[in-house]
Amino acid sequence: MYKTIEQIHHEYDGKWVFLINCNEGEHNSIAGGEVVLSSERRDKILQEMSQYRYEKSDTFIFYAGKISEGV
Repeated sequence: MYKTIEQIHHEYDGKWVFLINCNEGEHNSIAGGEVVLSSERRDKILQEMSQYRYEKSDTFIFYAGKISEGV
């Protein structure tokens, strides 16, 4: 199901998120997409996202949370 970036930030706060079927917003930013993977561990997302390597859509991975100072 398609979600906006704002919805994703709210629902997946503190997690890494991998999206497919992304839509582009203003200034070439990602406006939203379909969340297919989420985890608190980035390495888990990186391992599992290979199953989408033949996906015929734009994909995007990001951290949906506040990044601690000094990181």
